[in-house]
Amino acid sequence: MGAFLVYFCMDKKKIKSEKMTEISEYIESLHKEPKLIYLFVELTEQCNLACLHCGSDCEAAKNHHIDTDLLIKSLKELAEDVEPQTVMICLTGGEPFLHKDFYKIVETIVQFGFLWGITTNGTLIKQEDCIRLKNLGLNSVTISLDGLKDSHEWLRNVKGCFEKTLQCVNYFNDIDIPVQITSVIHRKNFHELEDMYNLMVNMKIASWRVINIEPIGRTLNHRDLLLTSEEIHALLDFIREKRYSINTPMDICFGCSHYLSFEYEHELRDNYFVCGSGIYVGSILYNGDIYSCLDIERRPELVQGNISNDRFFDVWKNKFSEFRRNRTELSERCRNCGEKMFCRGDSTHTWDFDKNEPMFCILREGFYL
Repeated sequence: MGAFLVYFCMDKKKIKSEKMTEISEYIESLHKEPKLIYLFVELTEQCNLACLHCGSDCEAAKNHHIDTDLLIKSLKELAEDVEPQTVMICLTGGEPFLHKDFYKIVETIVQFGFLWGITTNGTLIKQEDCIRLKNLGLNSVTISLDGLKDSHEWLRNVKGCFEKTLQCVNYFNDIDIPVQITSVIHRKNFHELEDMYNLMVNMKIASWRVINIEPIGRTLNHRDLLLTSEEIHALLDFIREKRYSINTPMDICFGCSHYLSFEYEHELRDNYFVCGSGIYVGSILYNGDIYSCLDIERRPELVQGNISNDRFFDVWKNKFSEFRRNRTELSERCRNCGEKMFCRGDSTHTWDFDKNEPMFCILREGFYL
């Protein structure tokens, strides 16, 4: 039996290696011919919550919204340049429902033929909103829920937001719109994982996306929230256990971030790790800047253009060179790693552009470097 297990593990690693090598070659092809699949639109920098871990540093006082006419012009151009049904427009913020023209923008997206979805904290959505969104063909909704009541409201910095979020989930459930919940796990809610799992089951959500808190944005002022190496391994083991349990009535997965090594890759999510920034993920910021993944540190040299002057798809085809290369070639820390062709420097949003090295690495002792 022991010999069989050794053979099985070796064979599994071989299968994963072959598949990840194939994916690495595909990524190289995307560097030359990127394929726009997701376009994130930051409708506003304003938010009605004040989350301690916010990567975008949004807040209520920031009354910055994308110009509606300018965005509609850019989306019209994009609809002329691509097959709209091949691109998913993801409306986010801040809190997207704070944009005064939210529904005008959605109706335009539908008119142009794009798929579309929203990422929201759920606290501002009423029952009639859910019905209206369904009638407009909402394709996906992701709602943030980061623990049980006390830990969620502590992280979100607003009392009473927990019940409002749960009510929003119920509204969508009532009209058969599948909800994905995203939960950020940190030092103060790590012990609630099992209770959170039971909450998700009781809410009958379709998908639970579990991610670790990242060393970006406001978390840099709360580094005590970062998980230890032991806690991250325990988190990954928890997801794998629940994911393959016959008693789990929903999809549970680790978020799209981070290369997880031969031990975990393709076992915690449907696909192998690929950082899509600049190869199939682009974004438009609230000020019209053309960017990549919204979680990436806002740096002037990473801005690719602005929709006030540039046609988005022209920029997509001809720029984004910073995102279309293997960053491990720049890093002393990564250069001699045996798995660098699979990791490629890990997620762009946790890449330290000043030191040219990843801030997160599952292969080293200590994850946040």
